[in-house]
Amino acid sequence: MGGAWCLAASRVAPRGETPPPRLDSRPPAMEANPRLRRSLLFVPGGDSRKLERAPGAGADTIVADLEDAVAPEAKERARAEVADWLRAAPGDAERAVRVNAPGTPWFEADLAAVVVAGADALMLPKCADAGALAQVAASLDATEQGGKRLRAATLLLALLESAGGVLNAAAVGGASPRVAALCFGHADFSLDMGLPAPDSTSEAVLHARCSVALAARASGVAAVDTVYLDVRDEVGFRADAELGRRLGFEGKLCIHPAQVAIANATYTPTPEQVAQAQRVVAAWVVARAEGRSVFALDGKMVDGPVAALAERTLERARQAGALGGS
Repeated sequence: MGGAWCLAASRVAPRGETPPPRLDSRPPAMEANPRLRRSLLFVPGGDSRKLERAPGAGADTIVADLEDAVAPEAKERARAEVADWLRAAPGDAERAVRVNAPGTPWFEADLAAVVVAGADALMLPKCADAGALAQVAASLDATEQGGKRLRAATLLLALLESAGGVLNAAAVGGASPRVAALCFGHADFSLDMGLPAPDSTSEAVLHARCSVALAARASGVAAVDTVYLDVRDEVGFRADAELGRRLGFEGKLCIHPAQVAIANATYTPTPEQVAQAQRVVAAWVVARAEGRSVFALDGKMVDGPVAALAERTLERARQAGALGGS
């Protein structure tokens, strides 16, 4: 009944009324024009062959992994190979590096080598403390200056992998303007929680996934969902990616090239979604010209937030090259 009253009242709104504010605004961030991060593909940092072939997978972000994918005795060699790969500037994908965590024997050398070599972003594992992340962000200023890179050229992708990280997610997301995304890692989270298995759909993990997505939105950064461990199960991966999209994520961590195309498709608006969004925006423009801020389309109420969602769908489609004529 309340909705019907709003629809009726909107028909007599003054024609000169100021449109309601866009509800898609985010807090100021260093990444003025956020890039798509539908798929973030992990590649072992010590495998130069896989690094060279990684751009062919079509991922929005390639994450050269110096942490879990590299044994302690191979860290130095892998670091040098990743630096060489970065200097080769392959493809148009964002080039990120998952460095070893702050406090480990390898972190400072990782940071210096990959920032100077030109990494677009660092993925910081085991993020749980906003103060520690802010210190890393501050140290990047000097590292970039010493490497003759533009200030603030290196973004941060914060990987949350513990109960503390999830509980502090909003603070981590707001710790520095360099933070471009909050990413969730459910395997280490499951270990930290004492769960019997790393099931991405268990109750505790689902709660954490929702928490990370909410914190990312509140912080004005991208929300990136956890990996799917069974690399042979494309049906399961697609279902998990679709679940993540419904939870509010904008992309997904991938551990195999075959997962990339599925993630890209899942996080790109479909032609049907684009067409509907175009209808909503066109109707919204007409309604606002007539002085209405609420109206019905196909029997469903449309107001400012609904129109803003449609505009966001079209912008995401444009970024993905899925908008005709873009």
